[in-house]
Parts: sequence; C-alpha cells; structure tokens
Amino acid sequence: MYILGMIILIFFAIIGICAFITSILDHCYHGEHESLLIIDNLSAETAEARIRSAARICQHHKGMKLRCICSEDDPAYDICALMQKEYPLIEISSER
Repeated sequence: MYILGMIILIFFAIIGICAFITSILDHCYHGEHESLLIIDNLSAETAEARIRSAARICQHHKGMKLRCICSEDDPAYDICALMQKEYPLIEISSER
C-alpha cells in the first residue's frame, strides 16, 4: 500500500510541475508578441456576435488586437463603435 501511495504522489507531483512550467512559459510567451485578428465583411445582423467572440479570443491571447474593417456609412460601423467602448482592444478601419 505504501508503494502505491508513493506512485500516486509522484504521478501528481509530475503533473503539478508540468502545469507550473507551462503556465510560466505561457505567461512569458503571450506578453511579448502582438498579433492582429481581422474581421471583414461585417453585416449588421451578425456583427455583435462576431466581434464578441473575436474579442474573447483576443483577451485569452494577451497582446492581441482586433481590427474591424467596415466603412463609416455601413450599419455595422455603429455596432463596432459601441463595441469599441466595451473592448478597448478593437480598432476600426475602413481599409485593409
């Protein structure tokens, strides 16, 4: 019984060390690099859902920016402007 307890202890200790090292490397990697996620062809019906899901992805990957491409006369532009107040990582552009 003692040997079985030691094997289980070592197993979970290895998993804990691996999780700790992974979290440190993940923190170091995501803090240095900036990436850009581009959303194009926004329609007024699906703009909010697409922007929210893309913003969630950008928040998960630290240092990532979100660019919405739409013209100022497009109805989706107003939605992008409102979402930009909620998510400061959003940039609105009319050109690629």
